[in-house]
Amino acid sequence: MQPKREAAIRAKVDAFARGERVDLKKLVGSSLVRIRIGGDRVIIDERTNLVLVIDAGPRGGIYKE
Repeated sequence: MQPKREAAIRAKVDAFARGERVDLKKLVGSSLVRIRIGGDRVIIDERTNLVLVIDAGPRGGIYKE
Protein backbone atom coordinates (compact mmCIF):
# COMPACT_ATOMS: atom_id res chain seq x y z
CA MET A 1 0.00 0.00 0.00
CA GLN A 2 1.26 3.47 -0.83
CA PRO A 3 2.51 5.47 2.18
CA LYS A 4 0.10 8.34 1.50
CA ARG A 5 -2.93 5.99 1.42
CA GLU A 6 -1.72 4.20 4.55
CA ALA A 7 -1.31 7.53 6.38
CA ALA A 8 -4.84 8.61 5.38
CA ILE A 9 -6.28 5.32 6.63
CA ARG A 10 -4.37 5.52 9.92
CA ALA A 11 -5.50 9.11 10.44
CA LYS A 12 -9.16 8.24 9.85
CA VAL A 13 -9.04 5.20 12.16
CA ASP A 14 -7.36 7.32 14.84
CA ALA A 15 -10.08 9.96 14.44
CA PHE A 16 -12.73 7.25 14.85
CA ALA A 17 -10.97 5.97 17.99
CA ARG A 18 -10.98 9.50 19.45
CA GLY A 19 -14.74 9.72 18.88
CA GLU A 20 -14.62 12.14 15.98
CA ARG A 21 -17.18 11.96 13.18
CA VAL A 22 -16.21 9.75 10.26
CA ASP A 23 -18.10 8.24 7.30
CA LEU A 24 -19.30 5.18 9.21
CA LYS A 25 -21.82 2.56 8.10
CA LYS A 26 -22.95 -0.70 9.72
CA LEU A 27 -22.54 -3.72 7.47
CA VAL A 28 -25.77 -5.59 6.72
CA GLY A 29 -26.01 -8.94 8.47
CA SER A 30 -22.92 -8.33 10.57
CA SER A 31 -21.80 -6.66 13.79
CA LEU A 32 -18.98 -4.97 11.85
CA VAL A 33 -18.87 -1.39 10.55
CA ARG A 34 -16.96 0.21 7.71
CA ILE A 35 -15.20 3.54 7.42
CA ARG A 36 -14.84 5.07 3.97
CA ILE A 37 -11.58 6.83 3.11
CA GLY A 38 -11.73 7.92 -0.51
CA GLY A 39 -11.67 4.74 -2.61
CA ASP A 40 -10.62 2.58 0.33
CA ARG A 41 -12.71 0.93 3.02
CA VAL A 42 -11.72 -0.15 6.51
CA ILE A 43 -13.74 -2.88 8.22
CA ILE A 44 -13.84 -2.42 12.00
CA ASP A 45 -15.16 -4.42 14.95
CA GLU A 46 -16.26 -1.82 17.50
CA ARG A 47 -18.03 -4.09 20.01
CA THR A 48 -15.34 -3.58 22.65
CA ASN A 49 -13.48 -0.48 23.81
CA LEU A 50 -10.67 -1.60 21.51
CA VAL A 51 -10.86 -0.57 17.86
CA LEU A 52 -9.95 -3.71 15.92
CA VAL A 53 -9.28 -3.24 12.21
CA ILE A 54 -10.40 -6.40 10.43
CA ASP A 55 -9.37 -5.44 6.89
CA ALA A 56 -8.44 -2.41 4.77
CA GLY A 57 -8.27 -2.06 1.03
CA PRO A 58 -9.89 -0.89 -2.20
CA ARG A 59 -13.64 -0.56 -2.36
CA GLY A 60 -14.12 -3.21 -5.05
CA GLY A 61 -12.86 -6.25 -3.16
CA ILE A 62 -12.92 -5.40 0.51
CA TYR A 63 -16.32 -6.95 1.20
CA LYS A 64 -15.60 -10.31 -0.45
CA GLU A 65 -14.67 -13.20 1.84
